[in-house]
Amino acid sequence: MLEIAATNLTLSNVLKTSGHVDKFEDLMVKDLKTGTPRRADKIIQEWIEKELPKLRKKKKTAMIEELEKLDADVDDYTAEQIDATIEKYAIKDPDTGNGLGKAEPFNLMFGTMIGPTGQMKGYLRPETAQGMFINFKRLLDYNNGKLPFAAAQVGIGFRNEISPRQGLLRVREFAMAEIEHFVDPKCKDHPKFCLVADEVLNMYSAKDQEDDSVKGPTRVRIGDAVANGTVCNETIAYFVTRTSQFLKSVGIKDEAIRFRQHRANEMAHYANDCWDAEIETSYGWIEVVGHADRSAFDLNKHSEATKTELVASRRLAEPIELTEIKAVLNKAVNGKTLKGDNKTVNKFFETAPAECIEELAVTMKKSKKITIKLEGKSIDLTEENVKFEERKTTTHEEKFTPHVIEPAFGIGRILYCVFEHCFKMRENDVARTYFDFPPTVAPLKTSILPLMNNPKMNKKT
Repeated sequence: MLEIAATNLTLSNVLKTSGHVDKFEDLMVKDLKTGTPRRADKIIQEWIEKELPKLRKKKKTAMIEELEKLDADVDDYTAEQIDATIEKYAIKDPDTGNGLGKAEPFNLMFGTMIGPTGQMKGYLRPETAQGMFINFKRLLDYNNGKLPFAAAQVGIGFRNEISPRQGLLRVREFAMAEIEHFVDPKCKDHPKFCLVADEVLNMYSAKDQEDDSVKGPTRVRIGDAVANGTVCNETIAYFVTRTSQFLKSVGIKDEAIRFRQHRANEMAHYANDCWDAEIETSYGWIEVVGHADRSAFDLNKHSEATKTELVASRRLAEPIELTEIKAVLNKAVNGKTLKGDNKTVNKFFETAPAECIEELAVTMKKSKKITIKLEGKSIDLTEENVKFEERKTTTHEEKFTPHVIEPAFGIGRILYCVFEHCFKMRENDVARTYFDFPPTVAPLKTSILPLMNNPKMNKKT
């Protein structure tokens, strides 16, 4: 459940404001005869997986390299590129052998109807993050107005996956854990980065992915990655490194962990930079944790939608003089002329951002009239209703919208990878299998296993 704290914000429009309703999409293709939908990039990757062993057997090096590059790039393809790829390689539906239709976008949001009338459209959340963004003001108060600070949430997310499969890896309902770390955009350093700066990780930058001569991740000291700009700031680098430490502590092999940077054409609509923690499994490389610099996207969008300031403040070295435009309402006149709309108009001017007030002041000076839209209704105001005055103030602080660094963990995917990496078979005896969990996650810390089935051994003496 999302707890709604921001003014004028309802659960039904949170995900519209965040951009998920309009932009949260995958490309889909359909079987031309049965109409069965399949996720476009995955159907191509499945075809590649079947073709590569045949090509390796025939030692067709050029074709192997071509398909390996396609496998790495297809996640980022446009609909036109998907169509061209399916046509070029004559890819068919693997289940039926039928041809495939044109690629088309499919929104991953789970739509539903709210209320007994079924007239209000709603969506199940695709992430837990929005609940923390809309409660930002309350969280900031809890931290006495100081940055940086972080909030974390564990819960269920829902995505209308086109074709769920692979157990816990592609599902429509899943457990996730997200951290929203709010920082001053002028200082994205992390006080504890020095403790992890010497860690060496397997990193696959966007630049390396676009270079055909680079075949995979390279070993990089995280401090160097920040220094040369490969990772954009210390805070996201700190979380990437801590994620690496966490994954290794629960049983994932270091050589099977890589951090892949999103390229420009696959970057989420809210992100400035993004690094995925990926784990190599029998299904290939699987994304298990995303680390995104979401900049101020979410707070700005919710602030615009609710006319509520979602900002923090920083102390200035020297006080500065500001010129502010203030709206002065003629309450005596408004009570008579606006009647039932008077309270709504008062609330609007109390919560409207400074930029909005300034725009209205310019319009009033030019046209002698302004129109504001509230709750689906247009209200005309004249200088008799509201006047705009210029006031000078001295301030010792300045306001700003914080940026957000977000690590997001897929619990089910991590659990699957732990099981696969800790699964062992005894040498020369494939029938004898067992799990070798590290103590951190082992359900049993110690066990006594008798080697002889002798009743006398169980007798107390």
